[in-house]
Amino acid sequence: MSLRLRIRSFTQQRQKSIFSATVVLAITFALSAILGFLRTRLLYSFFFKCCLVELDAYNAAFRIPDLIFKLLVTGALSASFIPVFSSYLHKNKQEAYRMASSVINLLLIFFSAISLIALIFAHPLSRLIAQGFSPYQIDLMSNLSRILLIAQIFFLISNFLTAILQVNQTFIIPALSPIIYNLVIILSIYTLAPNFGIYGVVWGVVIGAFFHMAIQIPSTKRLGFVYYKIASFKFSGVKEIVRLMIPRTLSLGLSEIESTVTLFFASSLSAGSISLLNLALQLMYLPSRIFGTTVGQASLPVLSKNIAKNQLNLFRETVRKTILQSLFIAFPIGVLILINRLPIVRLAFGSKQFPWSATLLTARTLAFLTPAIVCQAVIQILIRSFYALHDTRTPLKISGISLFFNIVTSYYFIKFTSLGIVGLAISASIANIIQCLGLFALFIWRVDGQGWEKMFFSFSRIVLSSILCGLTSWLTLRFLDLFILDTSKTLNVLLIFGLSIVSGLFSFLIFTWLFRSPEFLRFKSYFQRFFHFLS
Repeated sequence: MSLRLRIRSFTQQRQKSIFSATVVLAITFALSAILGFLRTRLLYSFFFKCCLVELDAYNAAFRIPDLIFKLLVTGALSASFIPVFSSYLHKNKQEAYRMASSVINLLLIFFSAISLIALIFAHPLSRLIAQGFSPYQIDLMSNLSRILLIAQIFFLISNFLTAILQVNQTFIIPALSPIIYNLVIILSIYTLAPNFGIYGVVWGVVIGAFFHMAIQIPSTKRLGFVYYKIASFKFSGVKEIVRLMIPRTLSLGLSEIESTVTLFFASSLSAGSISLLNLALQLMYLPSRIFGTTVGQASLPVLSKNIAKNQLNLFRETVRKTILQSLFIAFPIGVLILINRLPIVRLAFGSKQFPWSATLLTARTLAFLTPAIVCQAVIQILIRSFYALHDTRTPLKISGISLFFNIVTSYYFIKFTSLGIVGLAISASIANIIQCLGLFALFIWRVDGQGWEKMFFSFSRIVLSSILCGLTSWLTLRFLDLFILDTSKTLNVLLIFGLSIVSGLFSFLIFTWLFRSPEFLRFKSYFQRFFHFLS
């Protein structure tokens, strides 16, 4: 078999289990995240010292396009399009493709109309969102936002292609799309930014979004997908998608309002605050998305199948195991990030171009965001569990409550303390804890609370092992600090970080084994299956 055919066979391979799908999603997301951090590092090294106000405007410019995209597209896909399209596909492929084409076209029309309004009113909207910005920053932010709206059109089409491929259990090509996207932006920093400044990076985002879409078109065609020039509400599936997506869209709207409120408060602080907060949030979201979102995405079809077959006991057990498995990774990772926050920031964003004062502030902000890492890993699974129950309203209600607490606490920390972005980080963690506990309590009430006490004992073992893991990592750091004094060199920081992480993870595995943690045995089995899968 030729190399080309082997590559095609690999990329078109179907993942028939939660495990294999999770592995594909986690590995590719981790690779994409690494490239994302490299992209951010290059961006900040290029603009941080010379063009800080432009950098803040660039980060803020994503708010309006992202808000429109997440409300219209993400809401439609995550909770409505995939299950409805899947049910159509099993009955009649042609009708499924006609329904899917109709949804895509209707959203394109609606998205274009909303984008046109945002294009016209970009300046007053930017002024409303970032009231602490100077007139120059407002003008720049609005211009960049207008350009980024183009990228969202490509992302809209691309995300529907992703959904179609995933319904057909094809995960590799969609998972590679973000990698291509980040590579294009990195290339734009080297080629376009020197001549066009921050505008060059923004156009790199647009080009990257195009390739994000384009790479998925051949695979979609090979599956037999046919695009129809139709935009009609006559399909029952379209009406069902609209019905299901409204609560999800409102929930995402609350999440975006939360992010916008954070931006609003951060814009009133000193120059660079938005950029530093954005860096800390990037580091926080990385592990939560790897260990929460990917597992949630992979498990949703199975959970939906359990409910469809009225297998409530199996459904409860699947949710329990999935949460504990995510916590088994997310909790020690959160602890290790807390302990190693300084070397992480140093490695992620550089030591020469990124000032020491900025490193300390970003690391301190990250420290107060670590509770959100664990919470997000659980939240993503619980939300999809409610989706499997055809309940999109409960996550909406809990999101509203968490948003209220985030706004109140953010206002307090900004107006009555000198904590700055650290206060915003504390507010974000409080909101995440409230959302996590609220969803968990209502989920137990919804599916009956039987057998959940067993989960507490497993969770206790994970917490104790994670604490001991953190202690081991901290002692390793202190020991290495006695011998490695120059932390301005990347190699030295990498050595300290690597040994600290390895020692911490090794101790975690030892303690979970000694405590006879069921999750340790499950992951041991998973790794054996993973290596078998690779072979």
